[in-house]
Amino acid sequence: MSHIKDAELSSMELLAPAGSYESFKAAVENGADAVYLGGKSFNARASAANFGLDELRQVVQYAHERETKVYVTVNILIADQEFPELYDYIYSLYEIGVDALILQDIGVGSMIRSVLPEMERHASTQMTINTTWGVRHVERLGFQRVVLAREVSVEQMKTISAKTALEIEVFVHGALCICYSGQCLMSSYIGGRSGNRGRCAQPCRLTYQLMNEERKDLLAEANLGNHLLSPRDLNFVEEIHTLKECGVYSLKVEGRMKRPEYVATVTRIYRRALDHVLSQENGVNAGSAVTGEEKTELLQIFNRDFSRAYFHSHPGAELMSYARPNNRGIRLGRIVQNRGNQLEIKLEAYLRPGDGIEVWTSRGREGITVQKVWQGKRESEEGKPGDIVQIEFAGKSHPGDRVFKTHDEQLMEKARQSFQEGKERRKRPLKMRLSGSIGELMALEAWDQDKHVRVDSATPAQQAMKRPLTQEYAFQQLNRLGTTPFWLEELDLEVEEGLMLPVSELNEMRRLVVEGLLHKSFQQEKVTRGEYKQRLKEWQNRLKLEQEEQVQQAQQHKEPLPGSHSKAASLAARRLTVAVSDLEGVKAALKAGARRIALGGERWRSRKGMSWEDIRAGVRLCKEQGANCLLRLPRILNEEQSAWWYEALLKVKAWEDRPWIMVANLGELEMVKDIDPDWPFEVDYPVNIFNEAAVAHLFRLGAQGVTLSTELEHSQIEPLARWPKTEVFAFGELEMMVSEYCPVGATLGGKKGTKCTAPCVKEPHYLRDRLNYDFPIETDLDCRMHLYNVKRLNLYKELGSIAKMGVQRIRLQLDRANPVQIRDTVRVFLEGWERALAGERISEEQAEKVNGYLAERFPEGFTKGHYFRGVL
Repeated sequence: MSHIKDAELSSMELLAPAGSYESFKAAVENGADAVYLGGKSFNARASAANFGLDELRQVVQYAHERETKVYVTVNILIADQEFPELYDYIYSLYEIGVDALILQDIGVGSMIRSVLPEMERHASTQMTINTTWGVRHVERLGFQRVVLAREVSVEQMKTISAKTALEIEVFVHGALCICYSGQCLMSSYIGGRSGNRGRCAQPCRLTYQLMNEERKDLLAEANLGNHLLSPRDLNFVEEIHTLKECGVYSLKVEGRMKRPEYVATVTRIYRRALDHVLSQENGVNAGSAVTGEEKTELLQIFNRDFSRAYFHSHPGAELMSYARPNNRGIRLGRIVQNRGNQLEIKLEAYLRPGDGIEVWTSRGREGITVQKVWQGKRESEEGKPGDIVQIEFAGKSHPGDRVFKTHDEQLMEKARQSFQEGKERRKRPLKMRLSGSIGELMALEAWDQDKHVRVDSATPAQQAMKRPLTQEYAFQQLNRLGTTPFWLEELDLEVEEGLMLPVSELNEMRRLVVEGLLHKSFQQEKVTRGEYKQRLKEWQNRLKLEQEEQVQQAQQHKEPLPGSHSKAASLAARRLTVAVSDLEGVKAALKAGARRIALGGERWRSRKGMSWEDIRAGVRLCKEQGANCLLRLPRILNEEQSAWWYEALLKVKAWEDRPWIMVANLGELEMVKDIDPDWPFEVDYPVNIFNEAAVAHLFRLGAQGVTLSTELEHSQIEPLARWPKTEVFAFGELEMMVSEYCPVGATLGGKKGTKCTAPCVKEPHYLRDRLNYDFPIETDLDCRMHLYNVKRLNLYKELGSIAKMGVQRIRLQLDRANPVQIRDTVRVFLEGWERALAGERISEEQAEKVNGYLAERFPEGFTKGHYFRGVL
């Protein structure tokens, strides 16, 4: 395996973002070891400027000349119809010389491993990898690096790093998602803009009210602010030494949507802090890791307040920026008085013309750009901390109102200077030797670290008539390296006395050695396009063969075909999965005729849930009634919780009638296979199964079934339905978000430092948005928040088209439903699914009747989700 981490981690990588060419230059010129960016297609920041292939070619050349790596994000879910374009795109990136791809889609990762293993792959944080088990899976897939979920703690990082040869990358600065990355469907469900497709509309940054069952605003008097899902920004600039001790290799700065000045400032400060840590550990005293001025600059360039998230502990409300979702800047001071159109401020920070400020009043915030600064009657170039200054301001304010500086023009100009075109500063030293005698060709040699190049002059050296070649003159000419990434550190001149060479010859020799050194940097063995196409053809044939084999296996274990209604009913019952979370739910589903039960899943604080005795009883009940039983694992498990479940599953393994397992993430899959490689398992929809390559990868590992992504549109489901044992989510609550942050406990659970009083147990809670929709909140036993869509998915009317596609199974997600709701929903869907499998059409009248019946039990209403409205 290439590029695996060094056991000693003698160096670390600073990885900076780029959403435009200016941002890219800002990152490189301020000391990034690597830059990550997106092309025009297939990346998770679709609204950034991004880079076309010609721009990428230019970017890679510029970066490699300065010994900087370029990673390209292909970090979205990719549909089957997009694969032909993807094939060409991946090879183009390889041909250009991109250093690695950052991937989310397990199908894409599997495909690249087969057709272009020479291309380095990094597992995106969108893959929701947060345990040693999850890392093991991407290692199995041939990845060289994993970007851990932002929720991973110090101790968990140490454990994960110690058990893998992969490089570990973590986010260290910038915006923080409130939901586990890759699991957030809020923007997708309510606005059709999917985060898994790079189009997140950031609904978490909007305003919400926390409501109870009576729809009372529980925080109306709290004066917290109403951005209840908006977290602060990460800032780990003082944690670099700890990250190194954790085994982290790459420090990743978030910000592909940020301005180049932001990229320049943050990269510069982290570069110096990282160099300090590495120097200290090599016995060099490099001064302070980060100065007070640099801390202020990080605040000034952009902040929503700063946080270390879950690195050391669970932060609760300290994670959040309730008051505002955008840049706070730094506190400038307070208003002394407001006279007409003039504002008088006592400063706590510097203020200069061109700076942007915000005045916070009881009526809201008003921002202006400062044109002039006065001190008394004298116009001033700057006001200093402690000064009382006057500025023009036409708005209303009162003495004591706070003022914040949101834009520091001097800091922005400092940042711009660092990446100004034609004034590149990222250069490395060259050593040269110029040698020769009169009448012979001259030789110029150059050394760049381990690279060596020699060129000869086109004409022999001559006897000087007036000005022989001197050390000073030769150094002056050979050091004219312009915009190249070099500067001349040392020149050995070994020439016969009295020799001369035309300046044009000297310049040409300099050009050729530089060209030779840079060419050596780019040399690599290439897979030809023809060879790549042949590999692709072989992979596509294997995929087709695997699908045919799956069909043959399914036919050998064939269920009875629908001929009569009684046979169809039996088939329908075995092709309908009912997900429930307690023993009463199991009983209700079985009584209604269900013969495929997925029990367990999350254990809710608001209800009884299932003890291990209940689970065992549920398994027995299923067996007694001839039903298939699956044990659903939770959507998220951290390192410690995985260890607990591992021990629990070892006990389940010993049961005489042990259930099949349904895994909800890649780590759980590895854990189950480690306990028993032959334990039948299925894969749940949070794994984001979006294409045939992903389906094939999971079946290859032994999966007995997969539930497809809920973001697929009906035409995208059809090719996946050709694979047997695929399941489609047909009815139930759509979970939009899972988060370590609980808004109920953080705001109502008591004072900081005290044990949460568990208000989530006392009554239901909802987040109300600006349109007065109430999104249900559920809290699990691990205190994670699960946020649900207002309306339930209901595809009853579409059962006919689902069956016609060849879909093997449908899912009723009823884990938060009561027994009556479960019983009645199972009954009507069994009848409808029976009709659909028998080839009967469900009439409009029948569909309306059933939907009306269901609406009495679920008055919040229904949605068809993405069935007709995809996310591409």
